[in-house]
Amino acid sequence: MSVADTSIQIQVVQVGDRMIATHDEFYTFGQKIGAGGVMKSDKTTPPVPAWTDNGYTWAYWGDDDLLPSKMREKIEAVPIAGTVLAKKISMLEGNGLVYFKTSELANGAQVERAYDPRVEEWMAENRINEEWFPAQCADYCLPFNCFSEIILSNDKKQVTNLYHISAEHARLSKANARNQVNWLMYSYHFPFGTAQADQNRVIMPLYKWYDRENFLNGLSGRKFGWHTRFPSPGMIYYARPWWIGLFKENGWLDVSSNVPKIVNAMQKNQIALKYIICIPESYFIIRHPDWTTYTAAKRTVVINNKVKEINDYLAGVDNTGKSLVNLFKENEITGAAYGKIEIIAVDDKAKTGTWVPDSYAADQQIVQGFGMDPSQIGLQPNGGKMGAGSGSDKRESYNLMVTLNTPDQRRILEPLNWISRYNGWGVTFVVDHTMHTTVNEQESGLQDSPQTTKVQPKAA
Repeated sequence: MSVADTSIQIQVVQVGDRMIATHDEFYTFGQKIGAGGVMKSDKTTPPVPAWTDNGYTWAYWGDDDLLPSKMREKIEAVPIAGTVLAKKISMLEGNGLVYFKTSELANGAQVERAYDPRVEEWMAENRINEEWFPAQCADYCLPFNCFSEIILSNDKKQVTNLYHISAEHARLSKANARNQVNWLMYSYHFPFGTAQADQNRVIMPLYKWYDRENFLNGLSGRKFGWHTRFPSPGMIYYARPWWIGLFKENGWLDVSSNVPKIVNAMQKNQIALKYIICIPESYFIIRHPDWTTYTAAKRTVVINNKVKEINDYLAGVDNTGKSLVNLFKENEITGAAYGKIEIIAVDDKAKTGTWVPDSYAADQQIVQGFGMDPSQIGLQPNGGKMGAGSGSDKRESYNLMVTLNTPDQRRILEPLNWISRYNGWGVTFVVDHTMHTTVNEQESGLQDSPQTTKVQPKAA
């Protein structure tokens, strides 16, 4: 290992009678240190591993750069997974967005919902409640990463537009020498692995929250990208969702998607028999003394007639419960039977479920793996005997989930609240939720969330 790999080099300059450590940008951009002191240093991050270098300008998302698309495809192959995801998104989305005056929220008192024609018009033009917010919730609930495009006015004093960028169509540029990700790339070709040949691939600066002032001052155009994600452990470029284990090869999603294939194959290949009828040749010898002299054709006619006679006698609703009498001979010495017709009933293994794989365990793992209470999807709890949860179970689990997803909502709404500050609206956006209660407390069994009409802010 070289000295460069094990040492830390610091640039030091003299300002007046003081020695001051600087960062690389002091030299890169030719900026001078004034009397006010040194510039704010860059964030410190570990070096990016060599395996992230894929030969292109963007960082691969997954080993083959198709992880978000493959996750979606596996969801589409498992109906209950799609149901869970839709339920999780709806709980995150709630009734939509509302906003309050930030100054009143800071006072710690109950406040009324705000109304600002500027905000209302801006939200309507950008379809925030109809397009941007639901799409952000969907990407957050599956690949755990959301992307947005923010556009400034010509004078850059206002944000005029906020658009959602599908996670499947977005990639981050590889980190530079200072381990900073500078760009967000957008292409419809990413889900198909052909983005390197896309001449229309869009590249926009990625917002740097840790260097906001320099970023905005150095922005040459009017648009930039925003990356929303949970800072999961070990993350380098893209957050890794907690439910990634469900998507592993031969994981629970694969198990669940294979069940219909197995059942379908069984139905195509199974032989549906109700009885096996064993007729020994000695039967015909006893019943037909001249049997040994019959031609092959005549023997076939006799056998077919007997089989038809037995089938007609046993088959059909009208023949239910009938008894079949069969006379046969026994050896006088050994007691062995000969000339005896044997009818064996065949168990329908598919009908009883013996040979049908039980997907219940896979469903439980998928629902719980996504962090959803099984009662919300209509699944009976493991070992439970009261059906898919009582009304109280469903109500309490629902209320608990919409309470616990508040931090996720706060992360998703970060760019929107940033825009509120940038545009000088002075409002804070939150999600409106309807809480479920008992009918003895509320006639309808529903009550507005405290955020619907009034808010009691939590202590910091």
